[in-house]
Amino acid sequence: MPGLLRTAPDIISPMNQRQIGRERGKKAALELDKSKFDYMRRFDYDWNRRLFPTLGEGFDFESAVLAYDKKRLDSTPDPVKFPELRGMIDRHLGEREGFTDGTGFTPAEAAHHFTFGFFIWKHINASHVARYDLNAPPVQCTNVFFPDTAEGGVIISDNRDDVLQPHYRGHVPKHRVAVGPDISPSKVSPWQGGVSSAVMLDEEPACIFPCNPWEVMPDDCFNDIRDMTAFMERYKDFWGPGNQMWVDRSLRGVMVEKANVRVAYRWPTVRGAISITACSYIDPELNAYKKSRLRLVMKHKGENEETSPDWVYACGSDERQQRLLDLTNAEAKRGATLWGALNVVADHAVPFPARVCLAGEKGIPAKEPLANWSLTQHAAVVTGPNRRSLYRSIQDFDRPQPVYEYTPKFELGEGVKMKPEWQADVDAGKCKWVK
Repeated sequence: MPGLLRTAPDIISPMNQRQIGRERGKKAALELDKSKFDYMRRFDYDWNRRLFPTLGEGFDFESAVLAYDKKRLDSTPDPVKFPELRGMIDRHLGEREGFTDGTGFTPAEAAHHFTFGFFIWKHINASHVARYDLNAPPVQCTNVFFPDTAEGGVIISDNRDDVLQPHYRGHVPKHRVAVGPDISPSKVSPWQGGVSSAVMLDEEPACIFPCNPWEVMPDDCFNDIRDMTAFMERYKDFWGPGNQMWVDRSLRGVMVEKANVRVAYRWPTVRGAISITACSYIDPELNAYKKSRLRLVMKHKGENEETSPDWVYACGSDERQQRLLDLTNAEAKRGATLWGALNVVADHAVPFPARVCLAGEKGIPAKEPLANWSLTQHAAVVTGPNRRSLYRSIQDFDRPQPVYEYTPKFELGEGVKMKPEWQADVDAGKCKWVK
């Protein structure tokens, strides 16, 4: 789940790339539950057929994705601009071979696994108007990262927001955030959060070759956040859309706003604290570009700024992002604490859409069939001697209540002993200790 502590990405081995690919592909397939994969593939097809109605009821996703996956594999990245990708075609071919080798998965299912998301957001979304007003709004999640805190360690906090999907019923009420053993700052993952964000009718990238830039980034880039951003800027065709937070081995961070190709970076101003929320681009140039595309959507749908759910939603997301930044900086300035970080993501002190924590609100109720809820919420001290977590989630999908109305659960980090001040919070009923 985005927002949790992550380990640094593996460095590419000098082994034969085809064999590496086969091993990775088979491992990926064997880790999947085939029945759940089949359910989610049908869900993806049904959902996106409704989201992009101009595709037509009879649109054959399976064939289209398989053909697009082949097109990606056939594309050739510029060897001068992307020298790290030389020979990587063998790895990608091997991954698809391994995914289908004795696993029960077909080539079409392999294509879905490796390419469906890229196909939808980088290709379909570029030429078809997404009709969120006929389905559900884009998900609106939140991530916060405090490197310099009163707790003597890194603190993260997080909301996962979405509509009350039926397939969430099993795991959302069981949401748990366990904190492991202590690690040094240099071992903290460079990727500290990701949330949904995209531009409607966005541009398609010039190169569609498969690539996860994190896997080919030189190791020394992780020492300096400026080197990381320079590398990812060069590879901007290959990743996104979505907003992200990155940190280097000295815990210097950046907030990233990413469309299909265009990207903007926002730098921390108070004690290194960074935060992102979904569907917002507050960089002036990227924000202007997004709104220019929204005006095309409004023209297509015969709407204006007052009657367009997409426009109202986008502007509300920008309000939310600005409030999140203000709350994050205020908490960082006074010395971030575990409870303070939880309160940032639990914010509901102002009206929707500026509030951070969602509880089924809508911008234009008559035009929005469904609404987002903050389904899960947590804060955690993930390094240092005071590692521990607070977490909660919606428990009843039939009669949902705002997640901030649930008493948080409290859990000690691995090897950490209870302190009197933490026990006092438990005794006062502020949280429930999970032993």
